[in-house]
Amino acid sequence: MYIHEYQSKRLLHTYEIPVPRSEVFTQGDSIEKFIANFGGESWIVKAQVHAGGRGKAGGILWAHTKDELKDSINKLLGTQLVTKQTDAAGLPINTLLVEKPAEIKREIYLSLLVERASKKITAIASAEGGVNIEEVAVKSPEKIASVNIHKTSGVQGYHCRLLARNLDLNKEQFKQFSHILRQMYSLFLDSDASLIEINPLIITQSEALLALDAKMNFDDNALFRHKKIASLKDPSQENPIELKARQHDLNYVKLEGNVGCIVNGAGLAMATMDLIKHHGGEPANFLDVGGGTNAERVTQAFNLLLEDENVRSIFVNIFGGIVRCDVIAQGILQALEKTELTMPVVVLLQGTNAEQGKAILKDQHKLIIPASHLSEGATLAIQQAEEKA
Repeated sequence: MYIHEYQSKRLLHTYEIPVPRSEVFTQGDSIEKFIANFGGESWIVKAQVHAGGRGKAGGILWAHTKDELKDSINKLLGTQLVTKQTDAAGLPINTLLVEKPAEIKREIYLSLLVERASKKITAIASAEGGVNIEEVAVKSPEKIASVNIHKTSGVQGYHCRLLARNLDLNKEQFKQFSHILRQMYSLFLDSDASLIEINPLIITQSEALLALDAKMNFDDNALFRHKKIASLKDPSQENPIELKARQHDLNYVKLEGNVGCIVNGAGLAMATMDLIKHHGGEPANFLDVGGGTNAERVTQAFNLLLEDENVRSIFVNIFGGIVRCDVIAQGILQALEKTELTMPVVVLLQGTNAEQGKAILKDQHKLIIPASHLSEGATLAIQQAEEKA
């Protein structure tokens, strides 16, 4: 689960990690009252969306006067922000974070994440803060330091020294850095986080460290233990189809293509998407109905794709192991009873009760097209999508 920057900074503040003075502005708030309470002569107005690249997309504005602050708030609030990390529709801006500008001397990067290979929490630091850390990793990997932290020992002094060796910190700054790292680690464990990132962690003109931006992700499977964190979820930042899919226990991710996919098993779903790409098509989604699916779940999966205006054809690729192909066929028919089918559906059934499933679907609808193998199914789905475009 993702949360907004302002929510992340509140959690950092709770753990005694320094953050800029700020206030949150939402729909219905009075600008005049807000300015009177917050005061000052200049402000940074930040759109709160679950995507990076806000600054380059115009989602972060500098206001030097009260009139400019009003204009910035009116310009951003209630609009959609499109960045490199969003789709073409962008994400809604329902909340703004208004901060006092910081006097930046230097910017560094600091994060904690779960490193799956070692099964430990990994701390990462770099003197190249304020930029895309992935680009630094590719172009200048020597500028990134990382250490694995064992849960039984926690953050030790040598962890702090290893991370800070290329950060050019003086004694007082190193002391602050060590404090921030230890508090981040405590927050990470206490909240079952999967990522805590401060980028940039700035050094101000007064030589103090300050978390200028923050990002946090949490393990969805652990949210039942963290009611307060779970309450921070913002459904408006999620694709409505993905949100609906989750309500029906479907693993769904919206993509930009026009070939809808209904597949059982994550591995087969990935292979199906790869094959569609290989044959020149574009998958519209990742959708895994699961190994133990039933007719109702298949019906819901069908409905999700039929609601997607970009989908021009559907490829149902089922390999029956735990799931039975005849159950899948019944789910397809249930969906057709409730929804008028307006696009071709290519169906590939293999494995348990495949012949029974094919018999159930035979001659049921002119838009249901059987396939005999995977490549044929992918090719047919692409062709049908192109004809419907």
